[in-house]
Amino acid sequence: MQPAPIRKSARIDVVDWLRGVAVVLMIVAHGADAWLMPAAKSGTAYELIRVASGIPARLFLLLVGISAAIQFESGLGKGTSSRSMRARLAKRGMQIVGLAYVFRLQEWLLSRCYGGWEPLFRIDILNAIGASMLVVALVSTPRHGRRQILLSLAVAAVFLGFGPIVGPVHFPTWLPRPLTSYIGGQRPMAWFSLFPWGAWALTGVAVGHLWVRASQDARLQRRCFVVTFLVGASLTAAVALVRYVDPFIIRYPSEVVQHMGPGIFFHRLGIIGVTAGIGFFWCLGLRGRFSVLRQLGQTSLLVYWIHIEFCYGSWVYALRGRFDLAGAALLMAALTLVMFGVSLVKTRYGHNVVDWLRARFRSPRLA
Repeated sequence: MQPAPIRKSARIDVVDWLRGVAVVLMIVAHGADAWLMPAAKSGTAYELIRVASGIPARLFLLLVGISAAIQFESGLGKGTSSRSMRARLAKRGMQIVGLAYVFRLQEWLLSRCYGGWEPLFRIDILNAIGASMLVVALVSTPRHGRRQILLSLAVAAVFLGFGPIVGPVHFPTWLPRPLTSYIGGQRPMAWFSLFPWGAWALTGVAVGHLWVRASQDARLQRRCFVVTFLVGASLTAAVALVRYVDPFIIRYPSEVVQHMGPGIFFHRLGIIGVTAGIGFFWCLGLRGRFSVLRQLGQTSLLVYWIHIEFCYGSWVYALRGRFDLAGAALLMAALTLVMFGVSLVKTRYGHNVVDWLRARFRSPRLA
């Protein structure tokens, strides 16, 4: 039986809604980093911003796995072969990796080639998303009609368990850093290496399969997201309790390495679980009506591409580090509104532009 339209809409909408949350938090994170004066980077409000800043990249990667699982479930329902499902996801992953290098080239040229060649090959979040898609395609594609949930979680545990070890490792100098940085390494080249960031996408595969299978029944779906909320709250509370009892239960050499460890993983996963539970019922209440967060989520790649230049571009360099918390918050709100407008324009006219370009540059058919 096909799920009722409202249940199908709610399941899809919550994914776009979560992606929209990631977009807004991404703007907050980059805006605070770019515009806050050093004296404003302290206090309770800034600590909350720091926690929120750790959500977007993780949420984007988790949604990579969730979206892949939705595609896998659709493919299983249609009888699509494993090879076709794997090839489709791998192709999309390669496209994202290619776009990541185009984006880095654009930023490098706009900065007048500042920093030498290294910024061109830095492994940033777009690279991580594309690489994670390739890993998910290899590990998590259903085989012989069977979902690879346990295998996905097992490989995720490997990425997470060895993250604090492999993530900050120093590779031999004779190995090409643009390639080893996908596995691990030091900043500024390796910002989002697969150890441990790949664990998020693989965990998302398990979450996505759970959500889709629960969506076949309205009551079961509601229970599933209540459980998602409760498990998320429990994970966050458990990590907070452990830190309260012994803040240094695991001693890391630096804060960067600490963010590669399991404590941060489960703490942030818990926050995302709570957010997903709230988001599902929020979308259910909207009943298909327009949502700003869903709109932003549907154009997240475009918003990411554009907003970086507003935060870090040379033409706005005079704004760097000049505002208190209130002033920076106003700029963040203004940038969010601008990105929302860009998103609406893309949704309304984007297909027309693509169709025009295809018609303009289509090769004439052979007689």
